[in-house]
Amino acid sequence: MSETMSGASEFRGKDVLGKAPQQSVLNVLRMSCADAMQRPDFAERLQDIKQKFYERDFDGIFLEPSNLSVYTAQYVPRRALCYYDLFSHPQLQRILLTRPRILCLGAGSGSELLGITAACCQILSDNTHPITIHSQDYADWSPILQSLEHAVRYKWNIQQSHITYEFSKDNLLSMSQTTEALIASSQLITAMFVFGELFADKSNAINFVKTIVRCTRPGAFFLLVDSAGSFSSIKVGNNTYMAYMFFDSLKQYFEPVVEDDSKWFRHAQGLDYPLPIENMRYFVRLYKRK
Repeated sequence: MSETMSGASEFRGKDVLGKAPQQSVLNVLRMSCADAMQRPDFAERLQDIKQKFYERDFDGIFLEPSNLSVYTAQYVPRRALCYYDLFSHPQLQRILLTRPRILCLGAGSGSELLGITAACCQILSDNTHPITIHSQDYADWSPILQSLEHAVRYKWNIQQSHITYEFSKDNLLSMSQTTEALIASSQLITAMFVFGELFADKSNAINFVKTIVRCTRPGAFFLLVDSAGSFSSIKVGNNTYMAYMFFDSLKQYFEPVVEDDSKWFRHAQGLDYPLPIENMRYFVRLYKRK
């Protein structure tokens, strides 16, 4: 992806986000999504996306290229802010300090890129081994991610020596050997707000779980985050389970490091963004592979 744009201010470590870090995150997003939010069909396209979410027609949303910039403008703000808050957790900050390779599954919309980058600003310094953030998705989000990278590098002066960004396209329900190799080579794998969508195809979703178990190397971390509400409940036979229960049951493979069945993220008051930003209730599991 692109290098830092000229004209940005000198990198200032944790001070780069200023006294209002959440607003700084939104300012990056506003720069990246400016064209999308000016589209004359924005409201119509957004309503169609919401209807397809209700119908759980994920392909109808994400395989239509004209939806992607609208989706990012609407849904990335709250998640990026939430992920910034989450990755400021001491345990995740300790992982970031190791300059890991991070594989973000189902992360094409850019929430992970933006939120994790903001959290990295707290620990980055010049002349260090770069952190790698690899975003994976089954739709081609590369134009969206390139725009976000341009914005974070320009606004926060993130250099290639600080963070390297990568993207790959693959279907997690029929995972390629390339993605399996990415899992095996990463120190942190994230699956945030994707697990419920995967279980629309239960048999292949179970294969996804098996692949995570098989490919995650000992000592690496797996971060699972999703809605704490009924949207993340999965029916198997006559029983209903929350998504995290599948990995909680794999105690012979995964040691839980952080566990919370219901956690609220509430954004700061008075934020300036053209679209409403909702608070979020989610569950979180951080596992370490045994």
